[in-house]
Amino acid sequence: MSAHPEVLASLARGLHEQIPMTQFLGITFAEFEPQRIVLAAPLGPSINHRGTAFGPGAFTVAGLAPWLLLVRKAWSERLAVQILLRRCEFALHRPITGDYRARCDSLPILEVEALRRGGKERLSATSHVIIDEGAPAATYTAHYTLIGVPASAGAGEGDLRLPFPEEWRT
Repeated sequence: MSAHPEVLASLARGLHEQIPMTQFLGITFAEFEPQRIVLAAPLGPSINHRGTAFGPGAFTVAGLAPWLLLVRKAWSERLAVQILLRRCEFALHRPITGDYRARCDSLPILEVEALRRGGKERLSATSHVIIDEGAPAATYTAHYTLIGVPASAGAGEGDLRLPFPEEWRT
């Protein structure tokens, strides 16, 4: 199911309210599908003295892509989970000289029932920073631990509440 522009705009507003730095960086949702997310960011807010993207700005956008895809998946499965970033790797491959996008194309399968019972799961996901049709300008790999919170514990719907459309639930 393709996300409508007004849904993507609503999600961006929700993200900006909950993580104000994302508003400063101008992050918007270009695509947000069950197994794919593309975040867009203008160069301006993260420009450095060389006229390229300052690494921490690109790192933030790249890091949000797999995390938001994971948040959406947990929400769609009605899972209350804590998503902990155990470690990550970020590599700049070439200068980011213009507006850029961070894309994450997939997540591993979640052990939904184990998480519902309060179990833990480790998984990794990778995003790429794209500036043109060439090779990625940067790569970010996140290694997460998910900790399930049983419904009886009253944890709600997890770490982040965005205005997801109800039809995205499974």
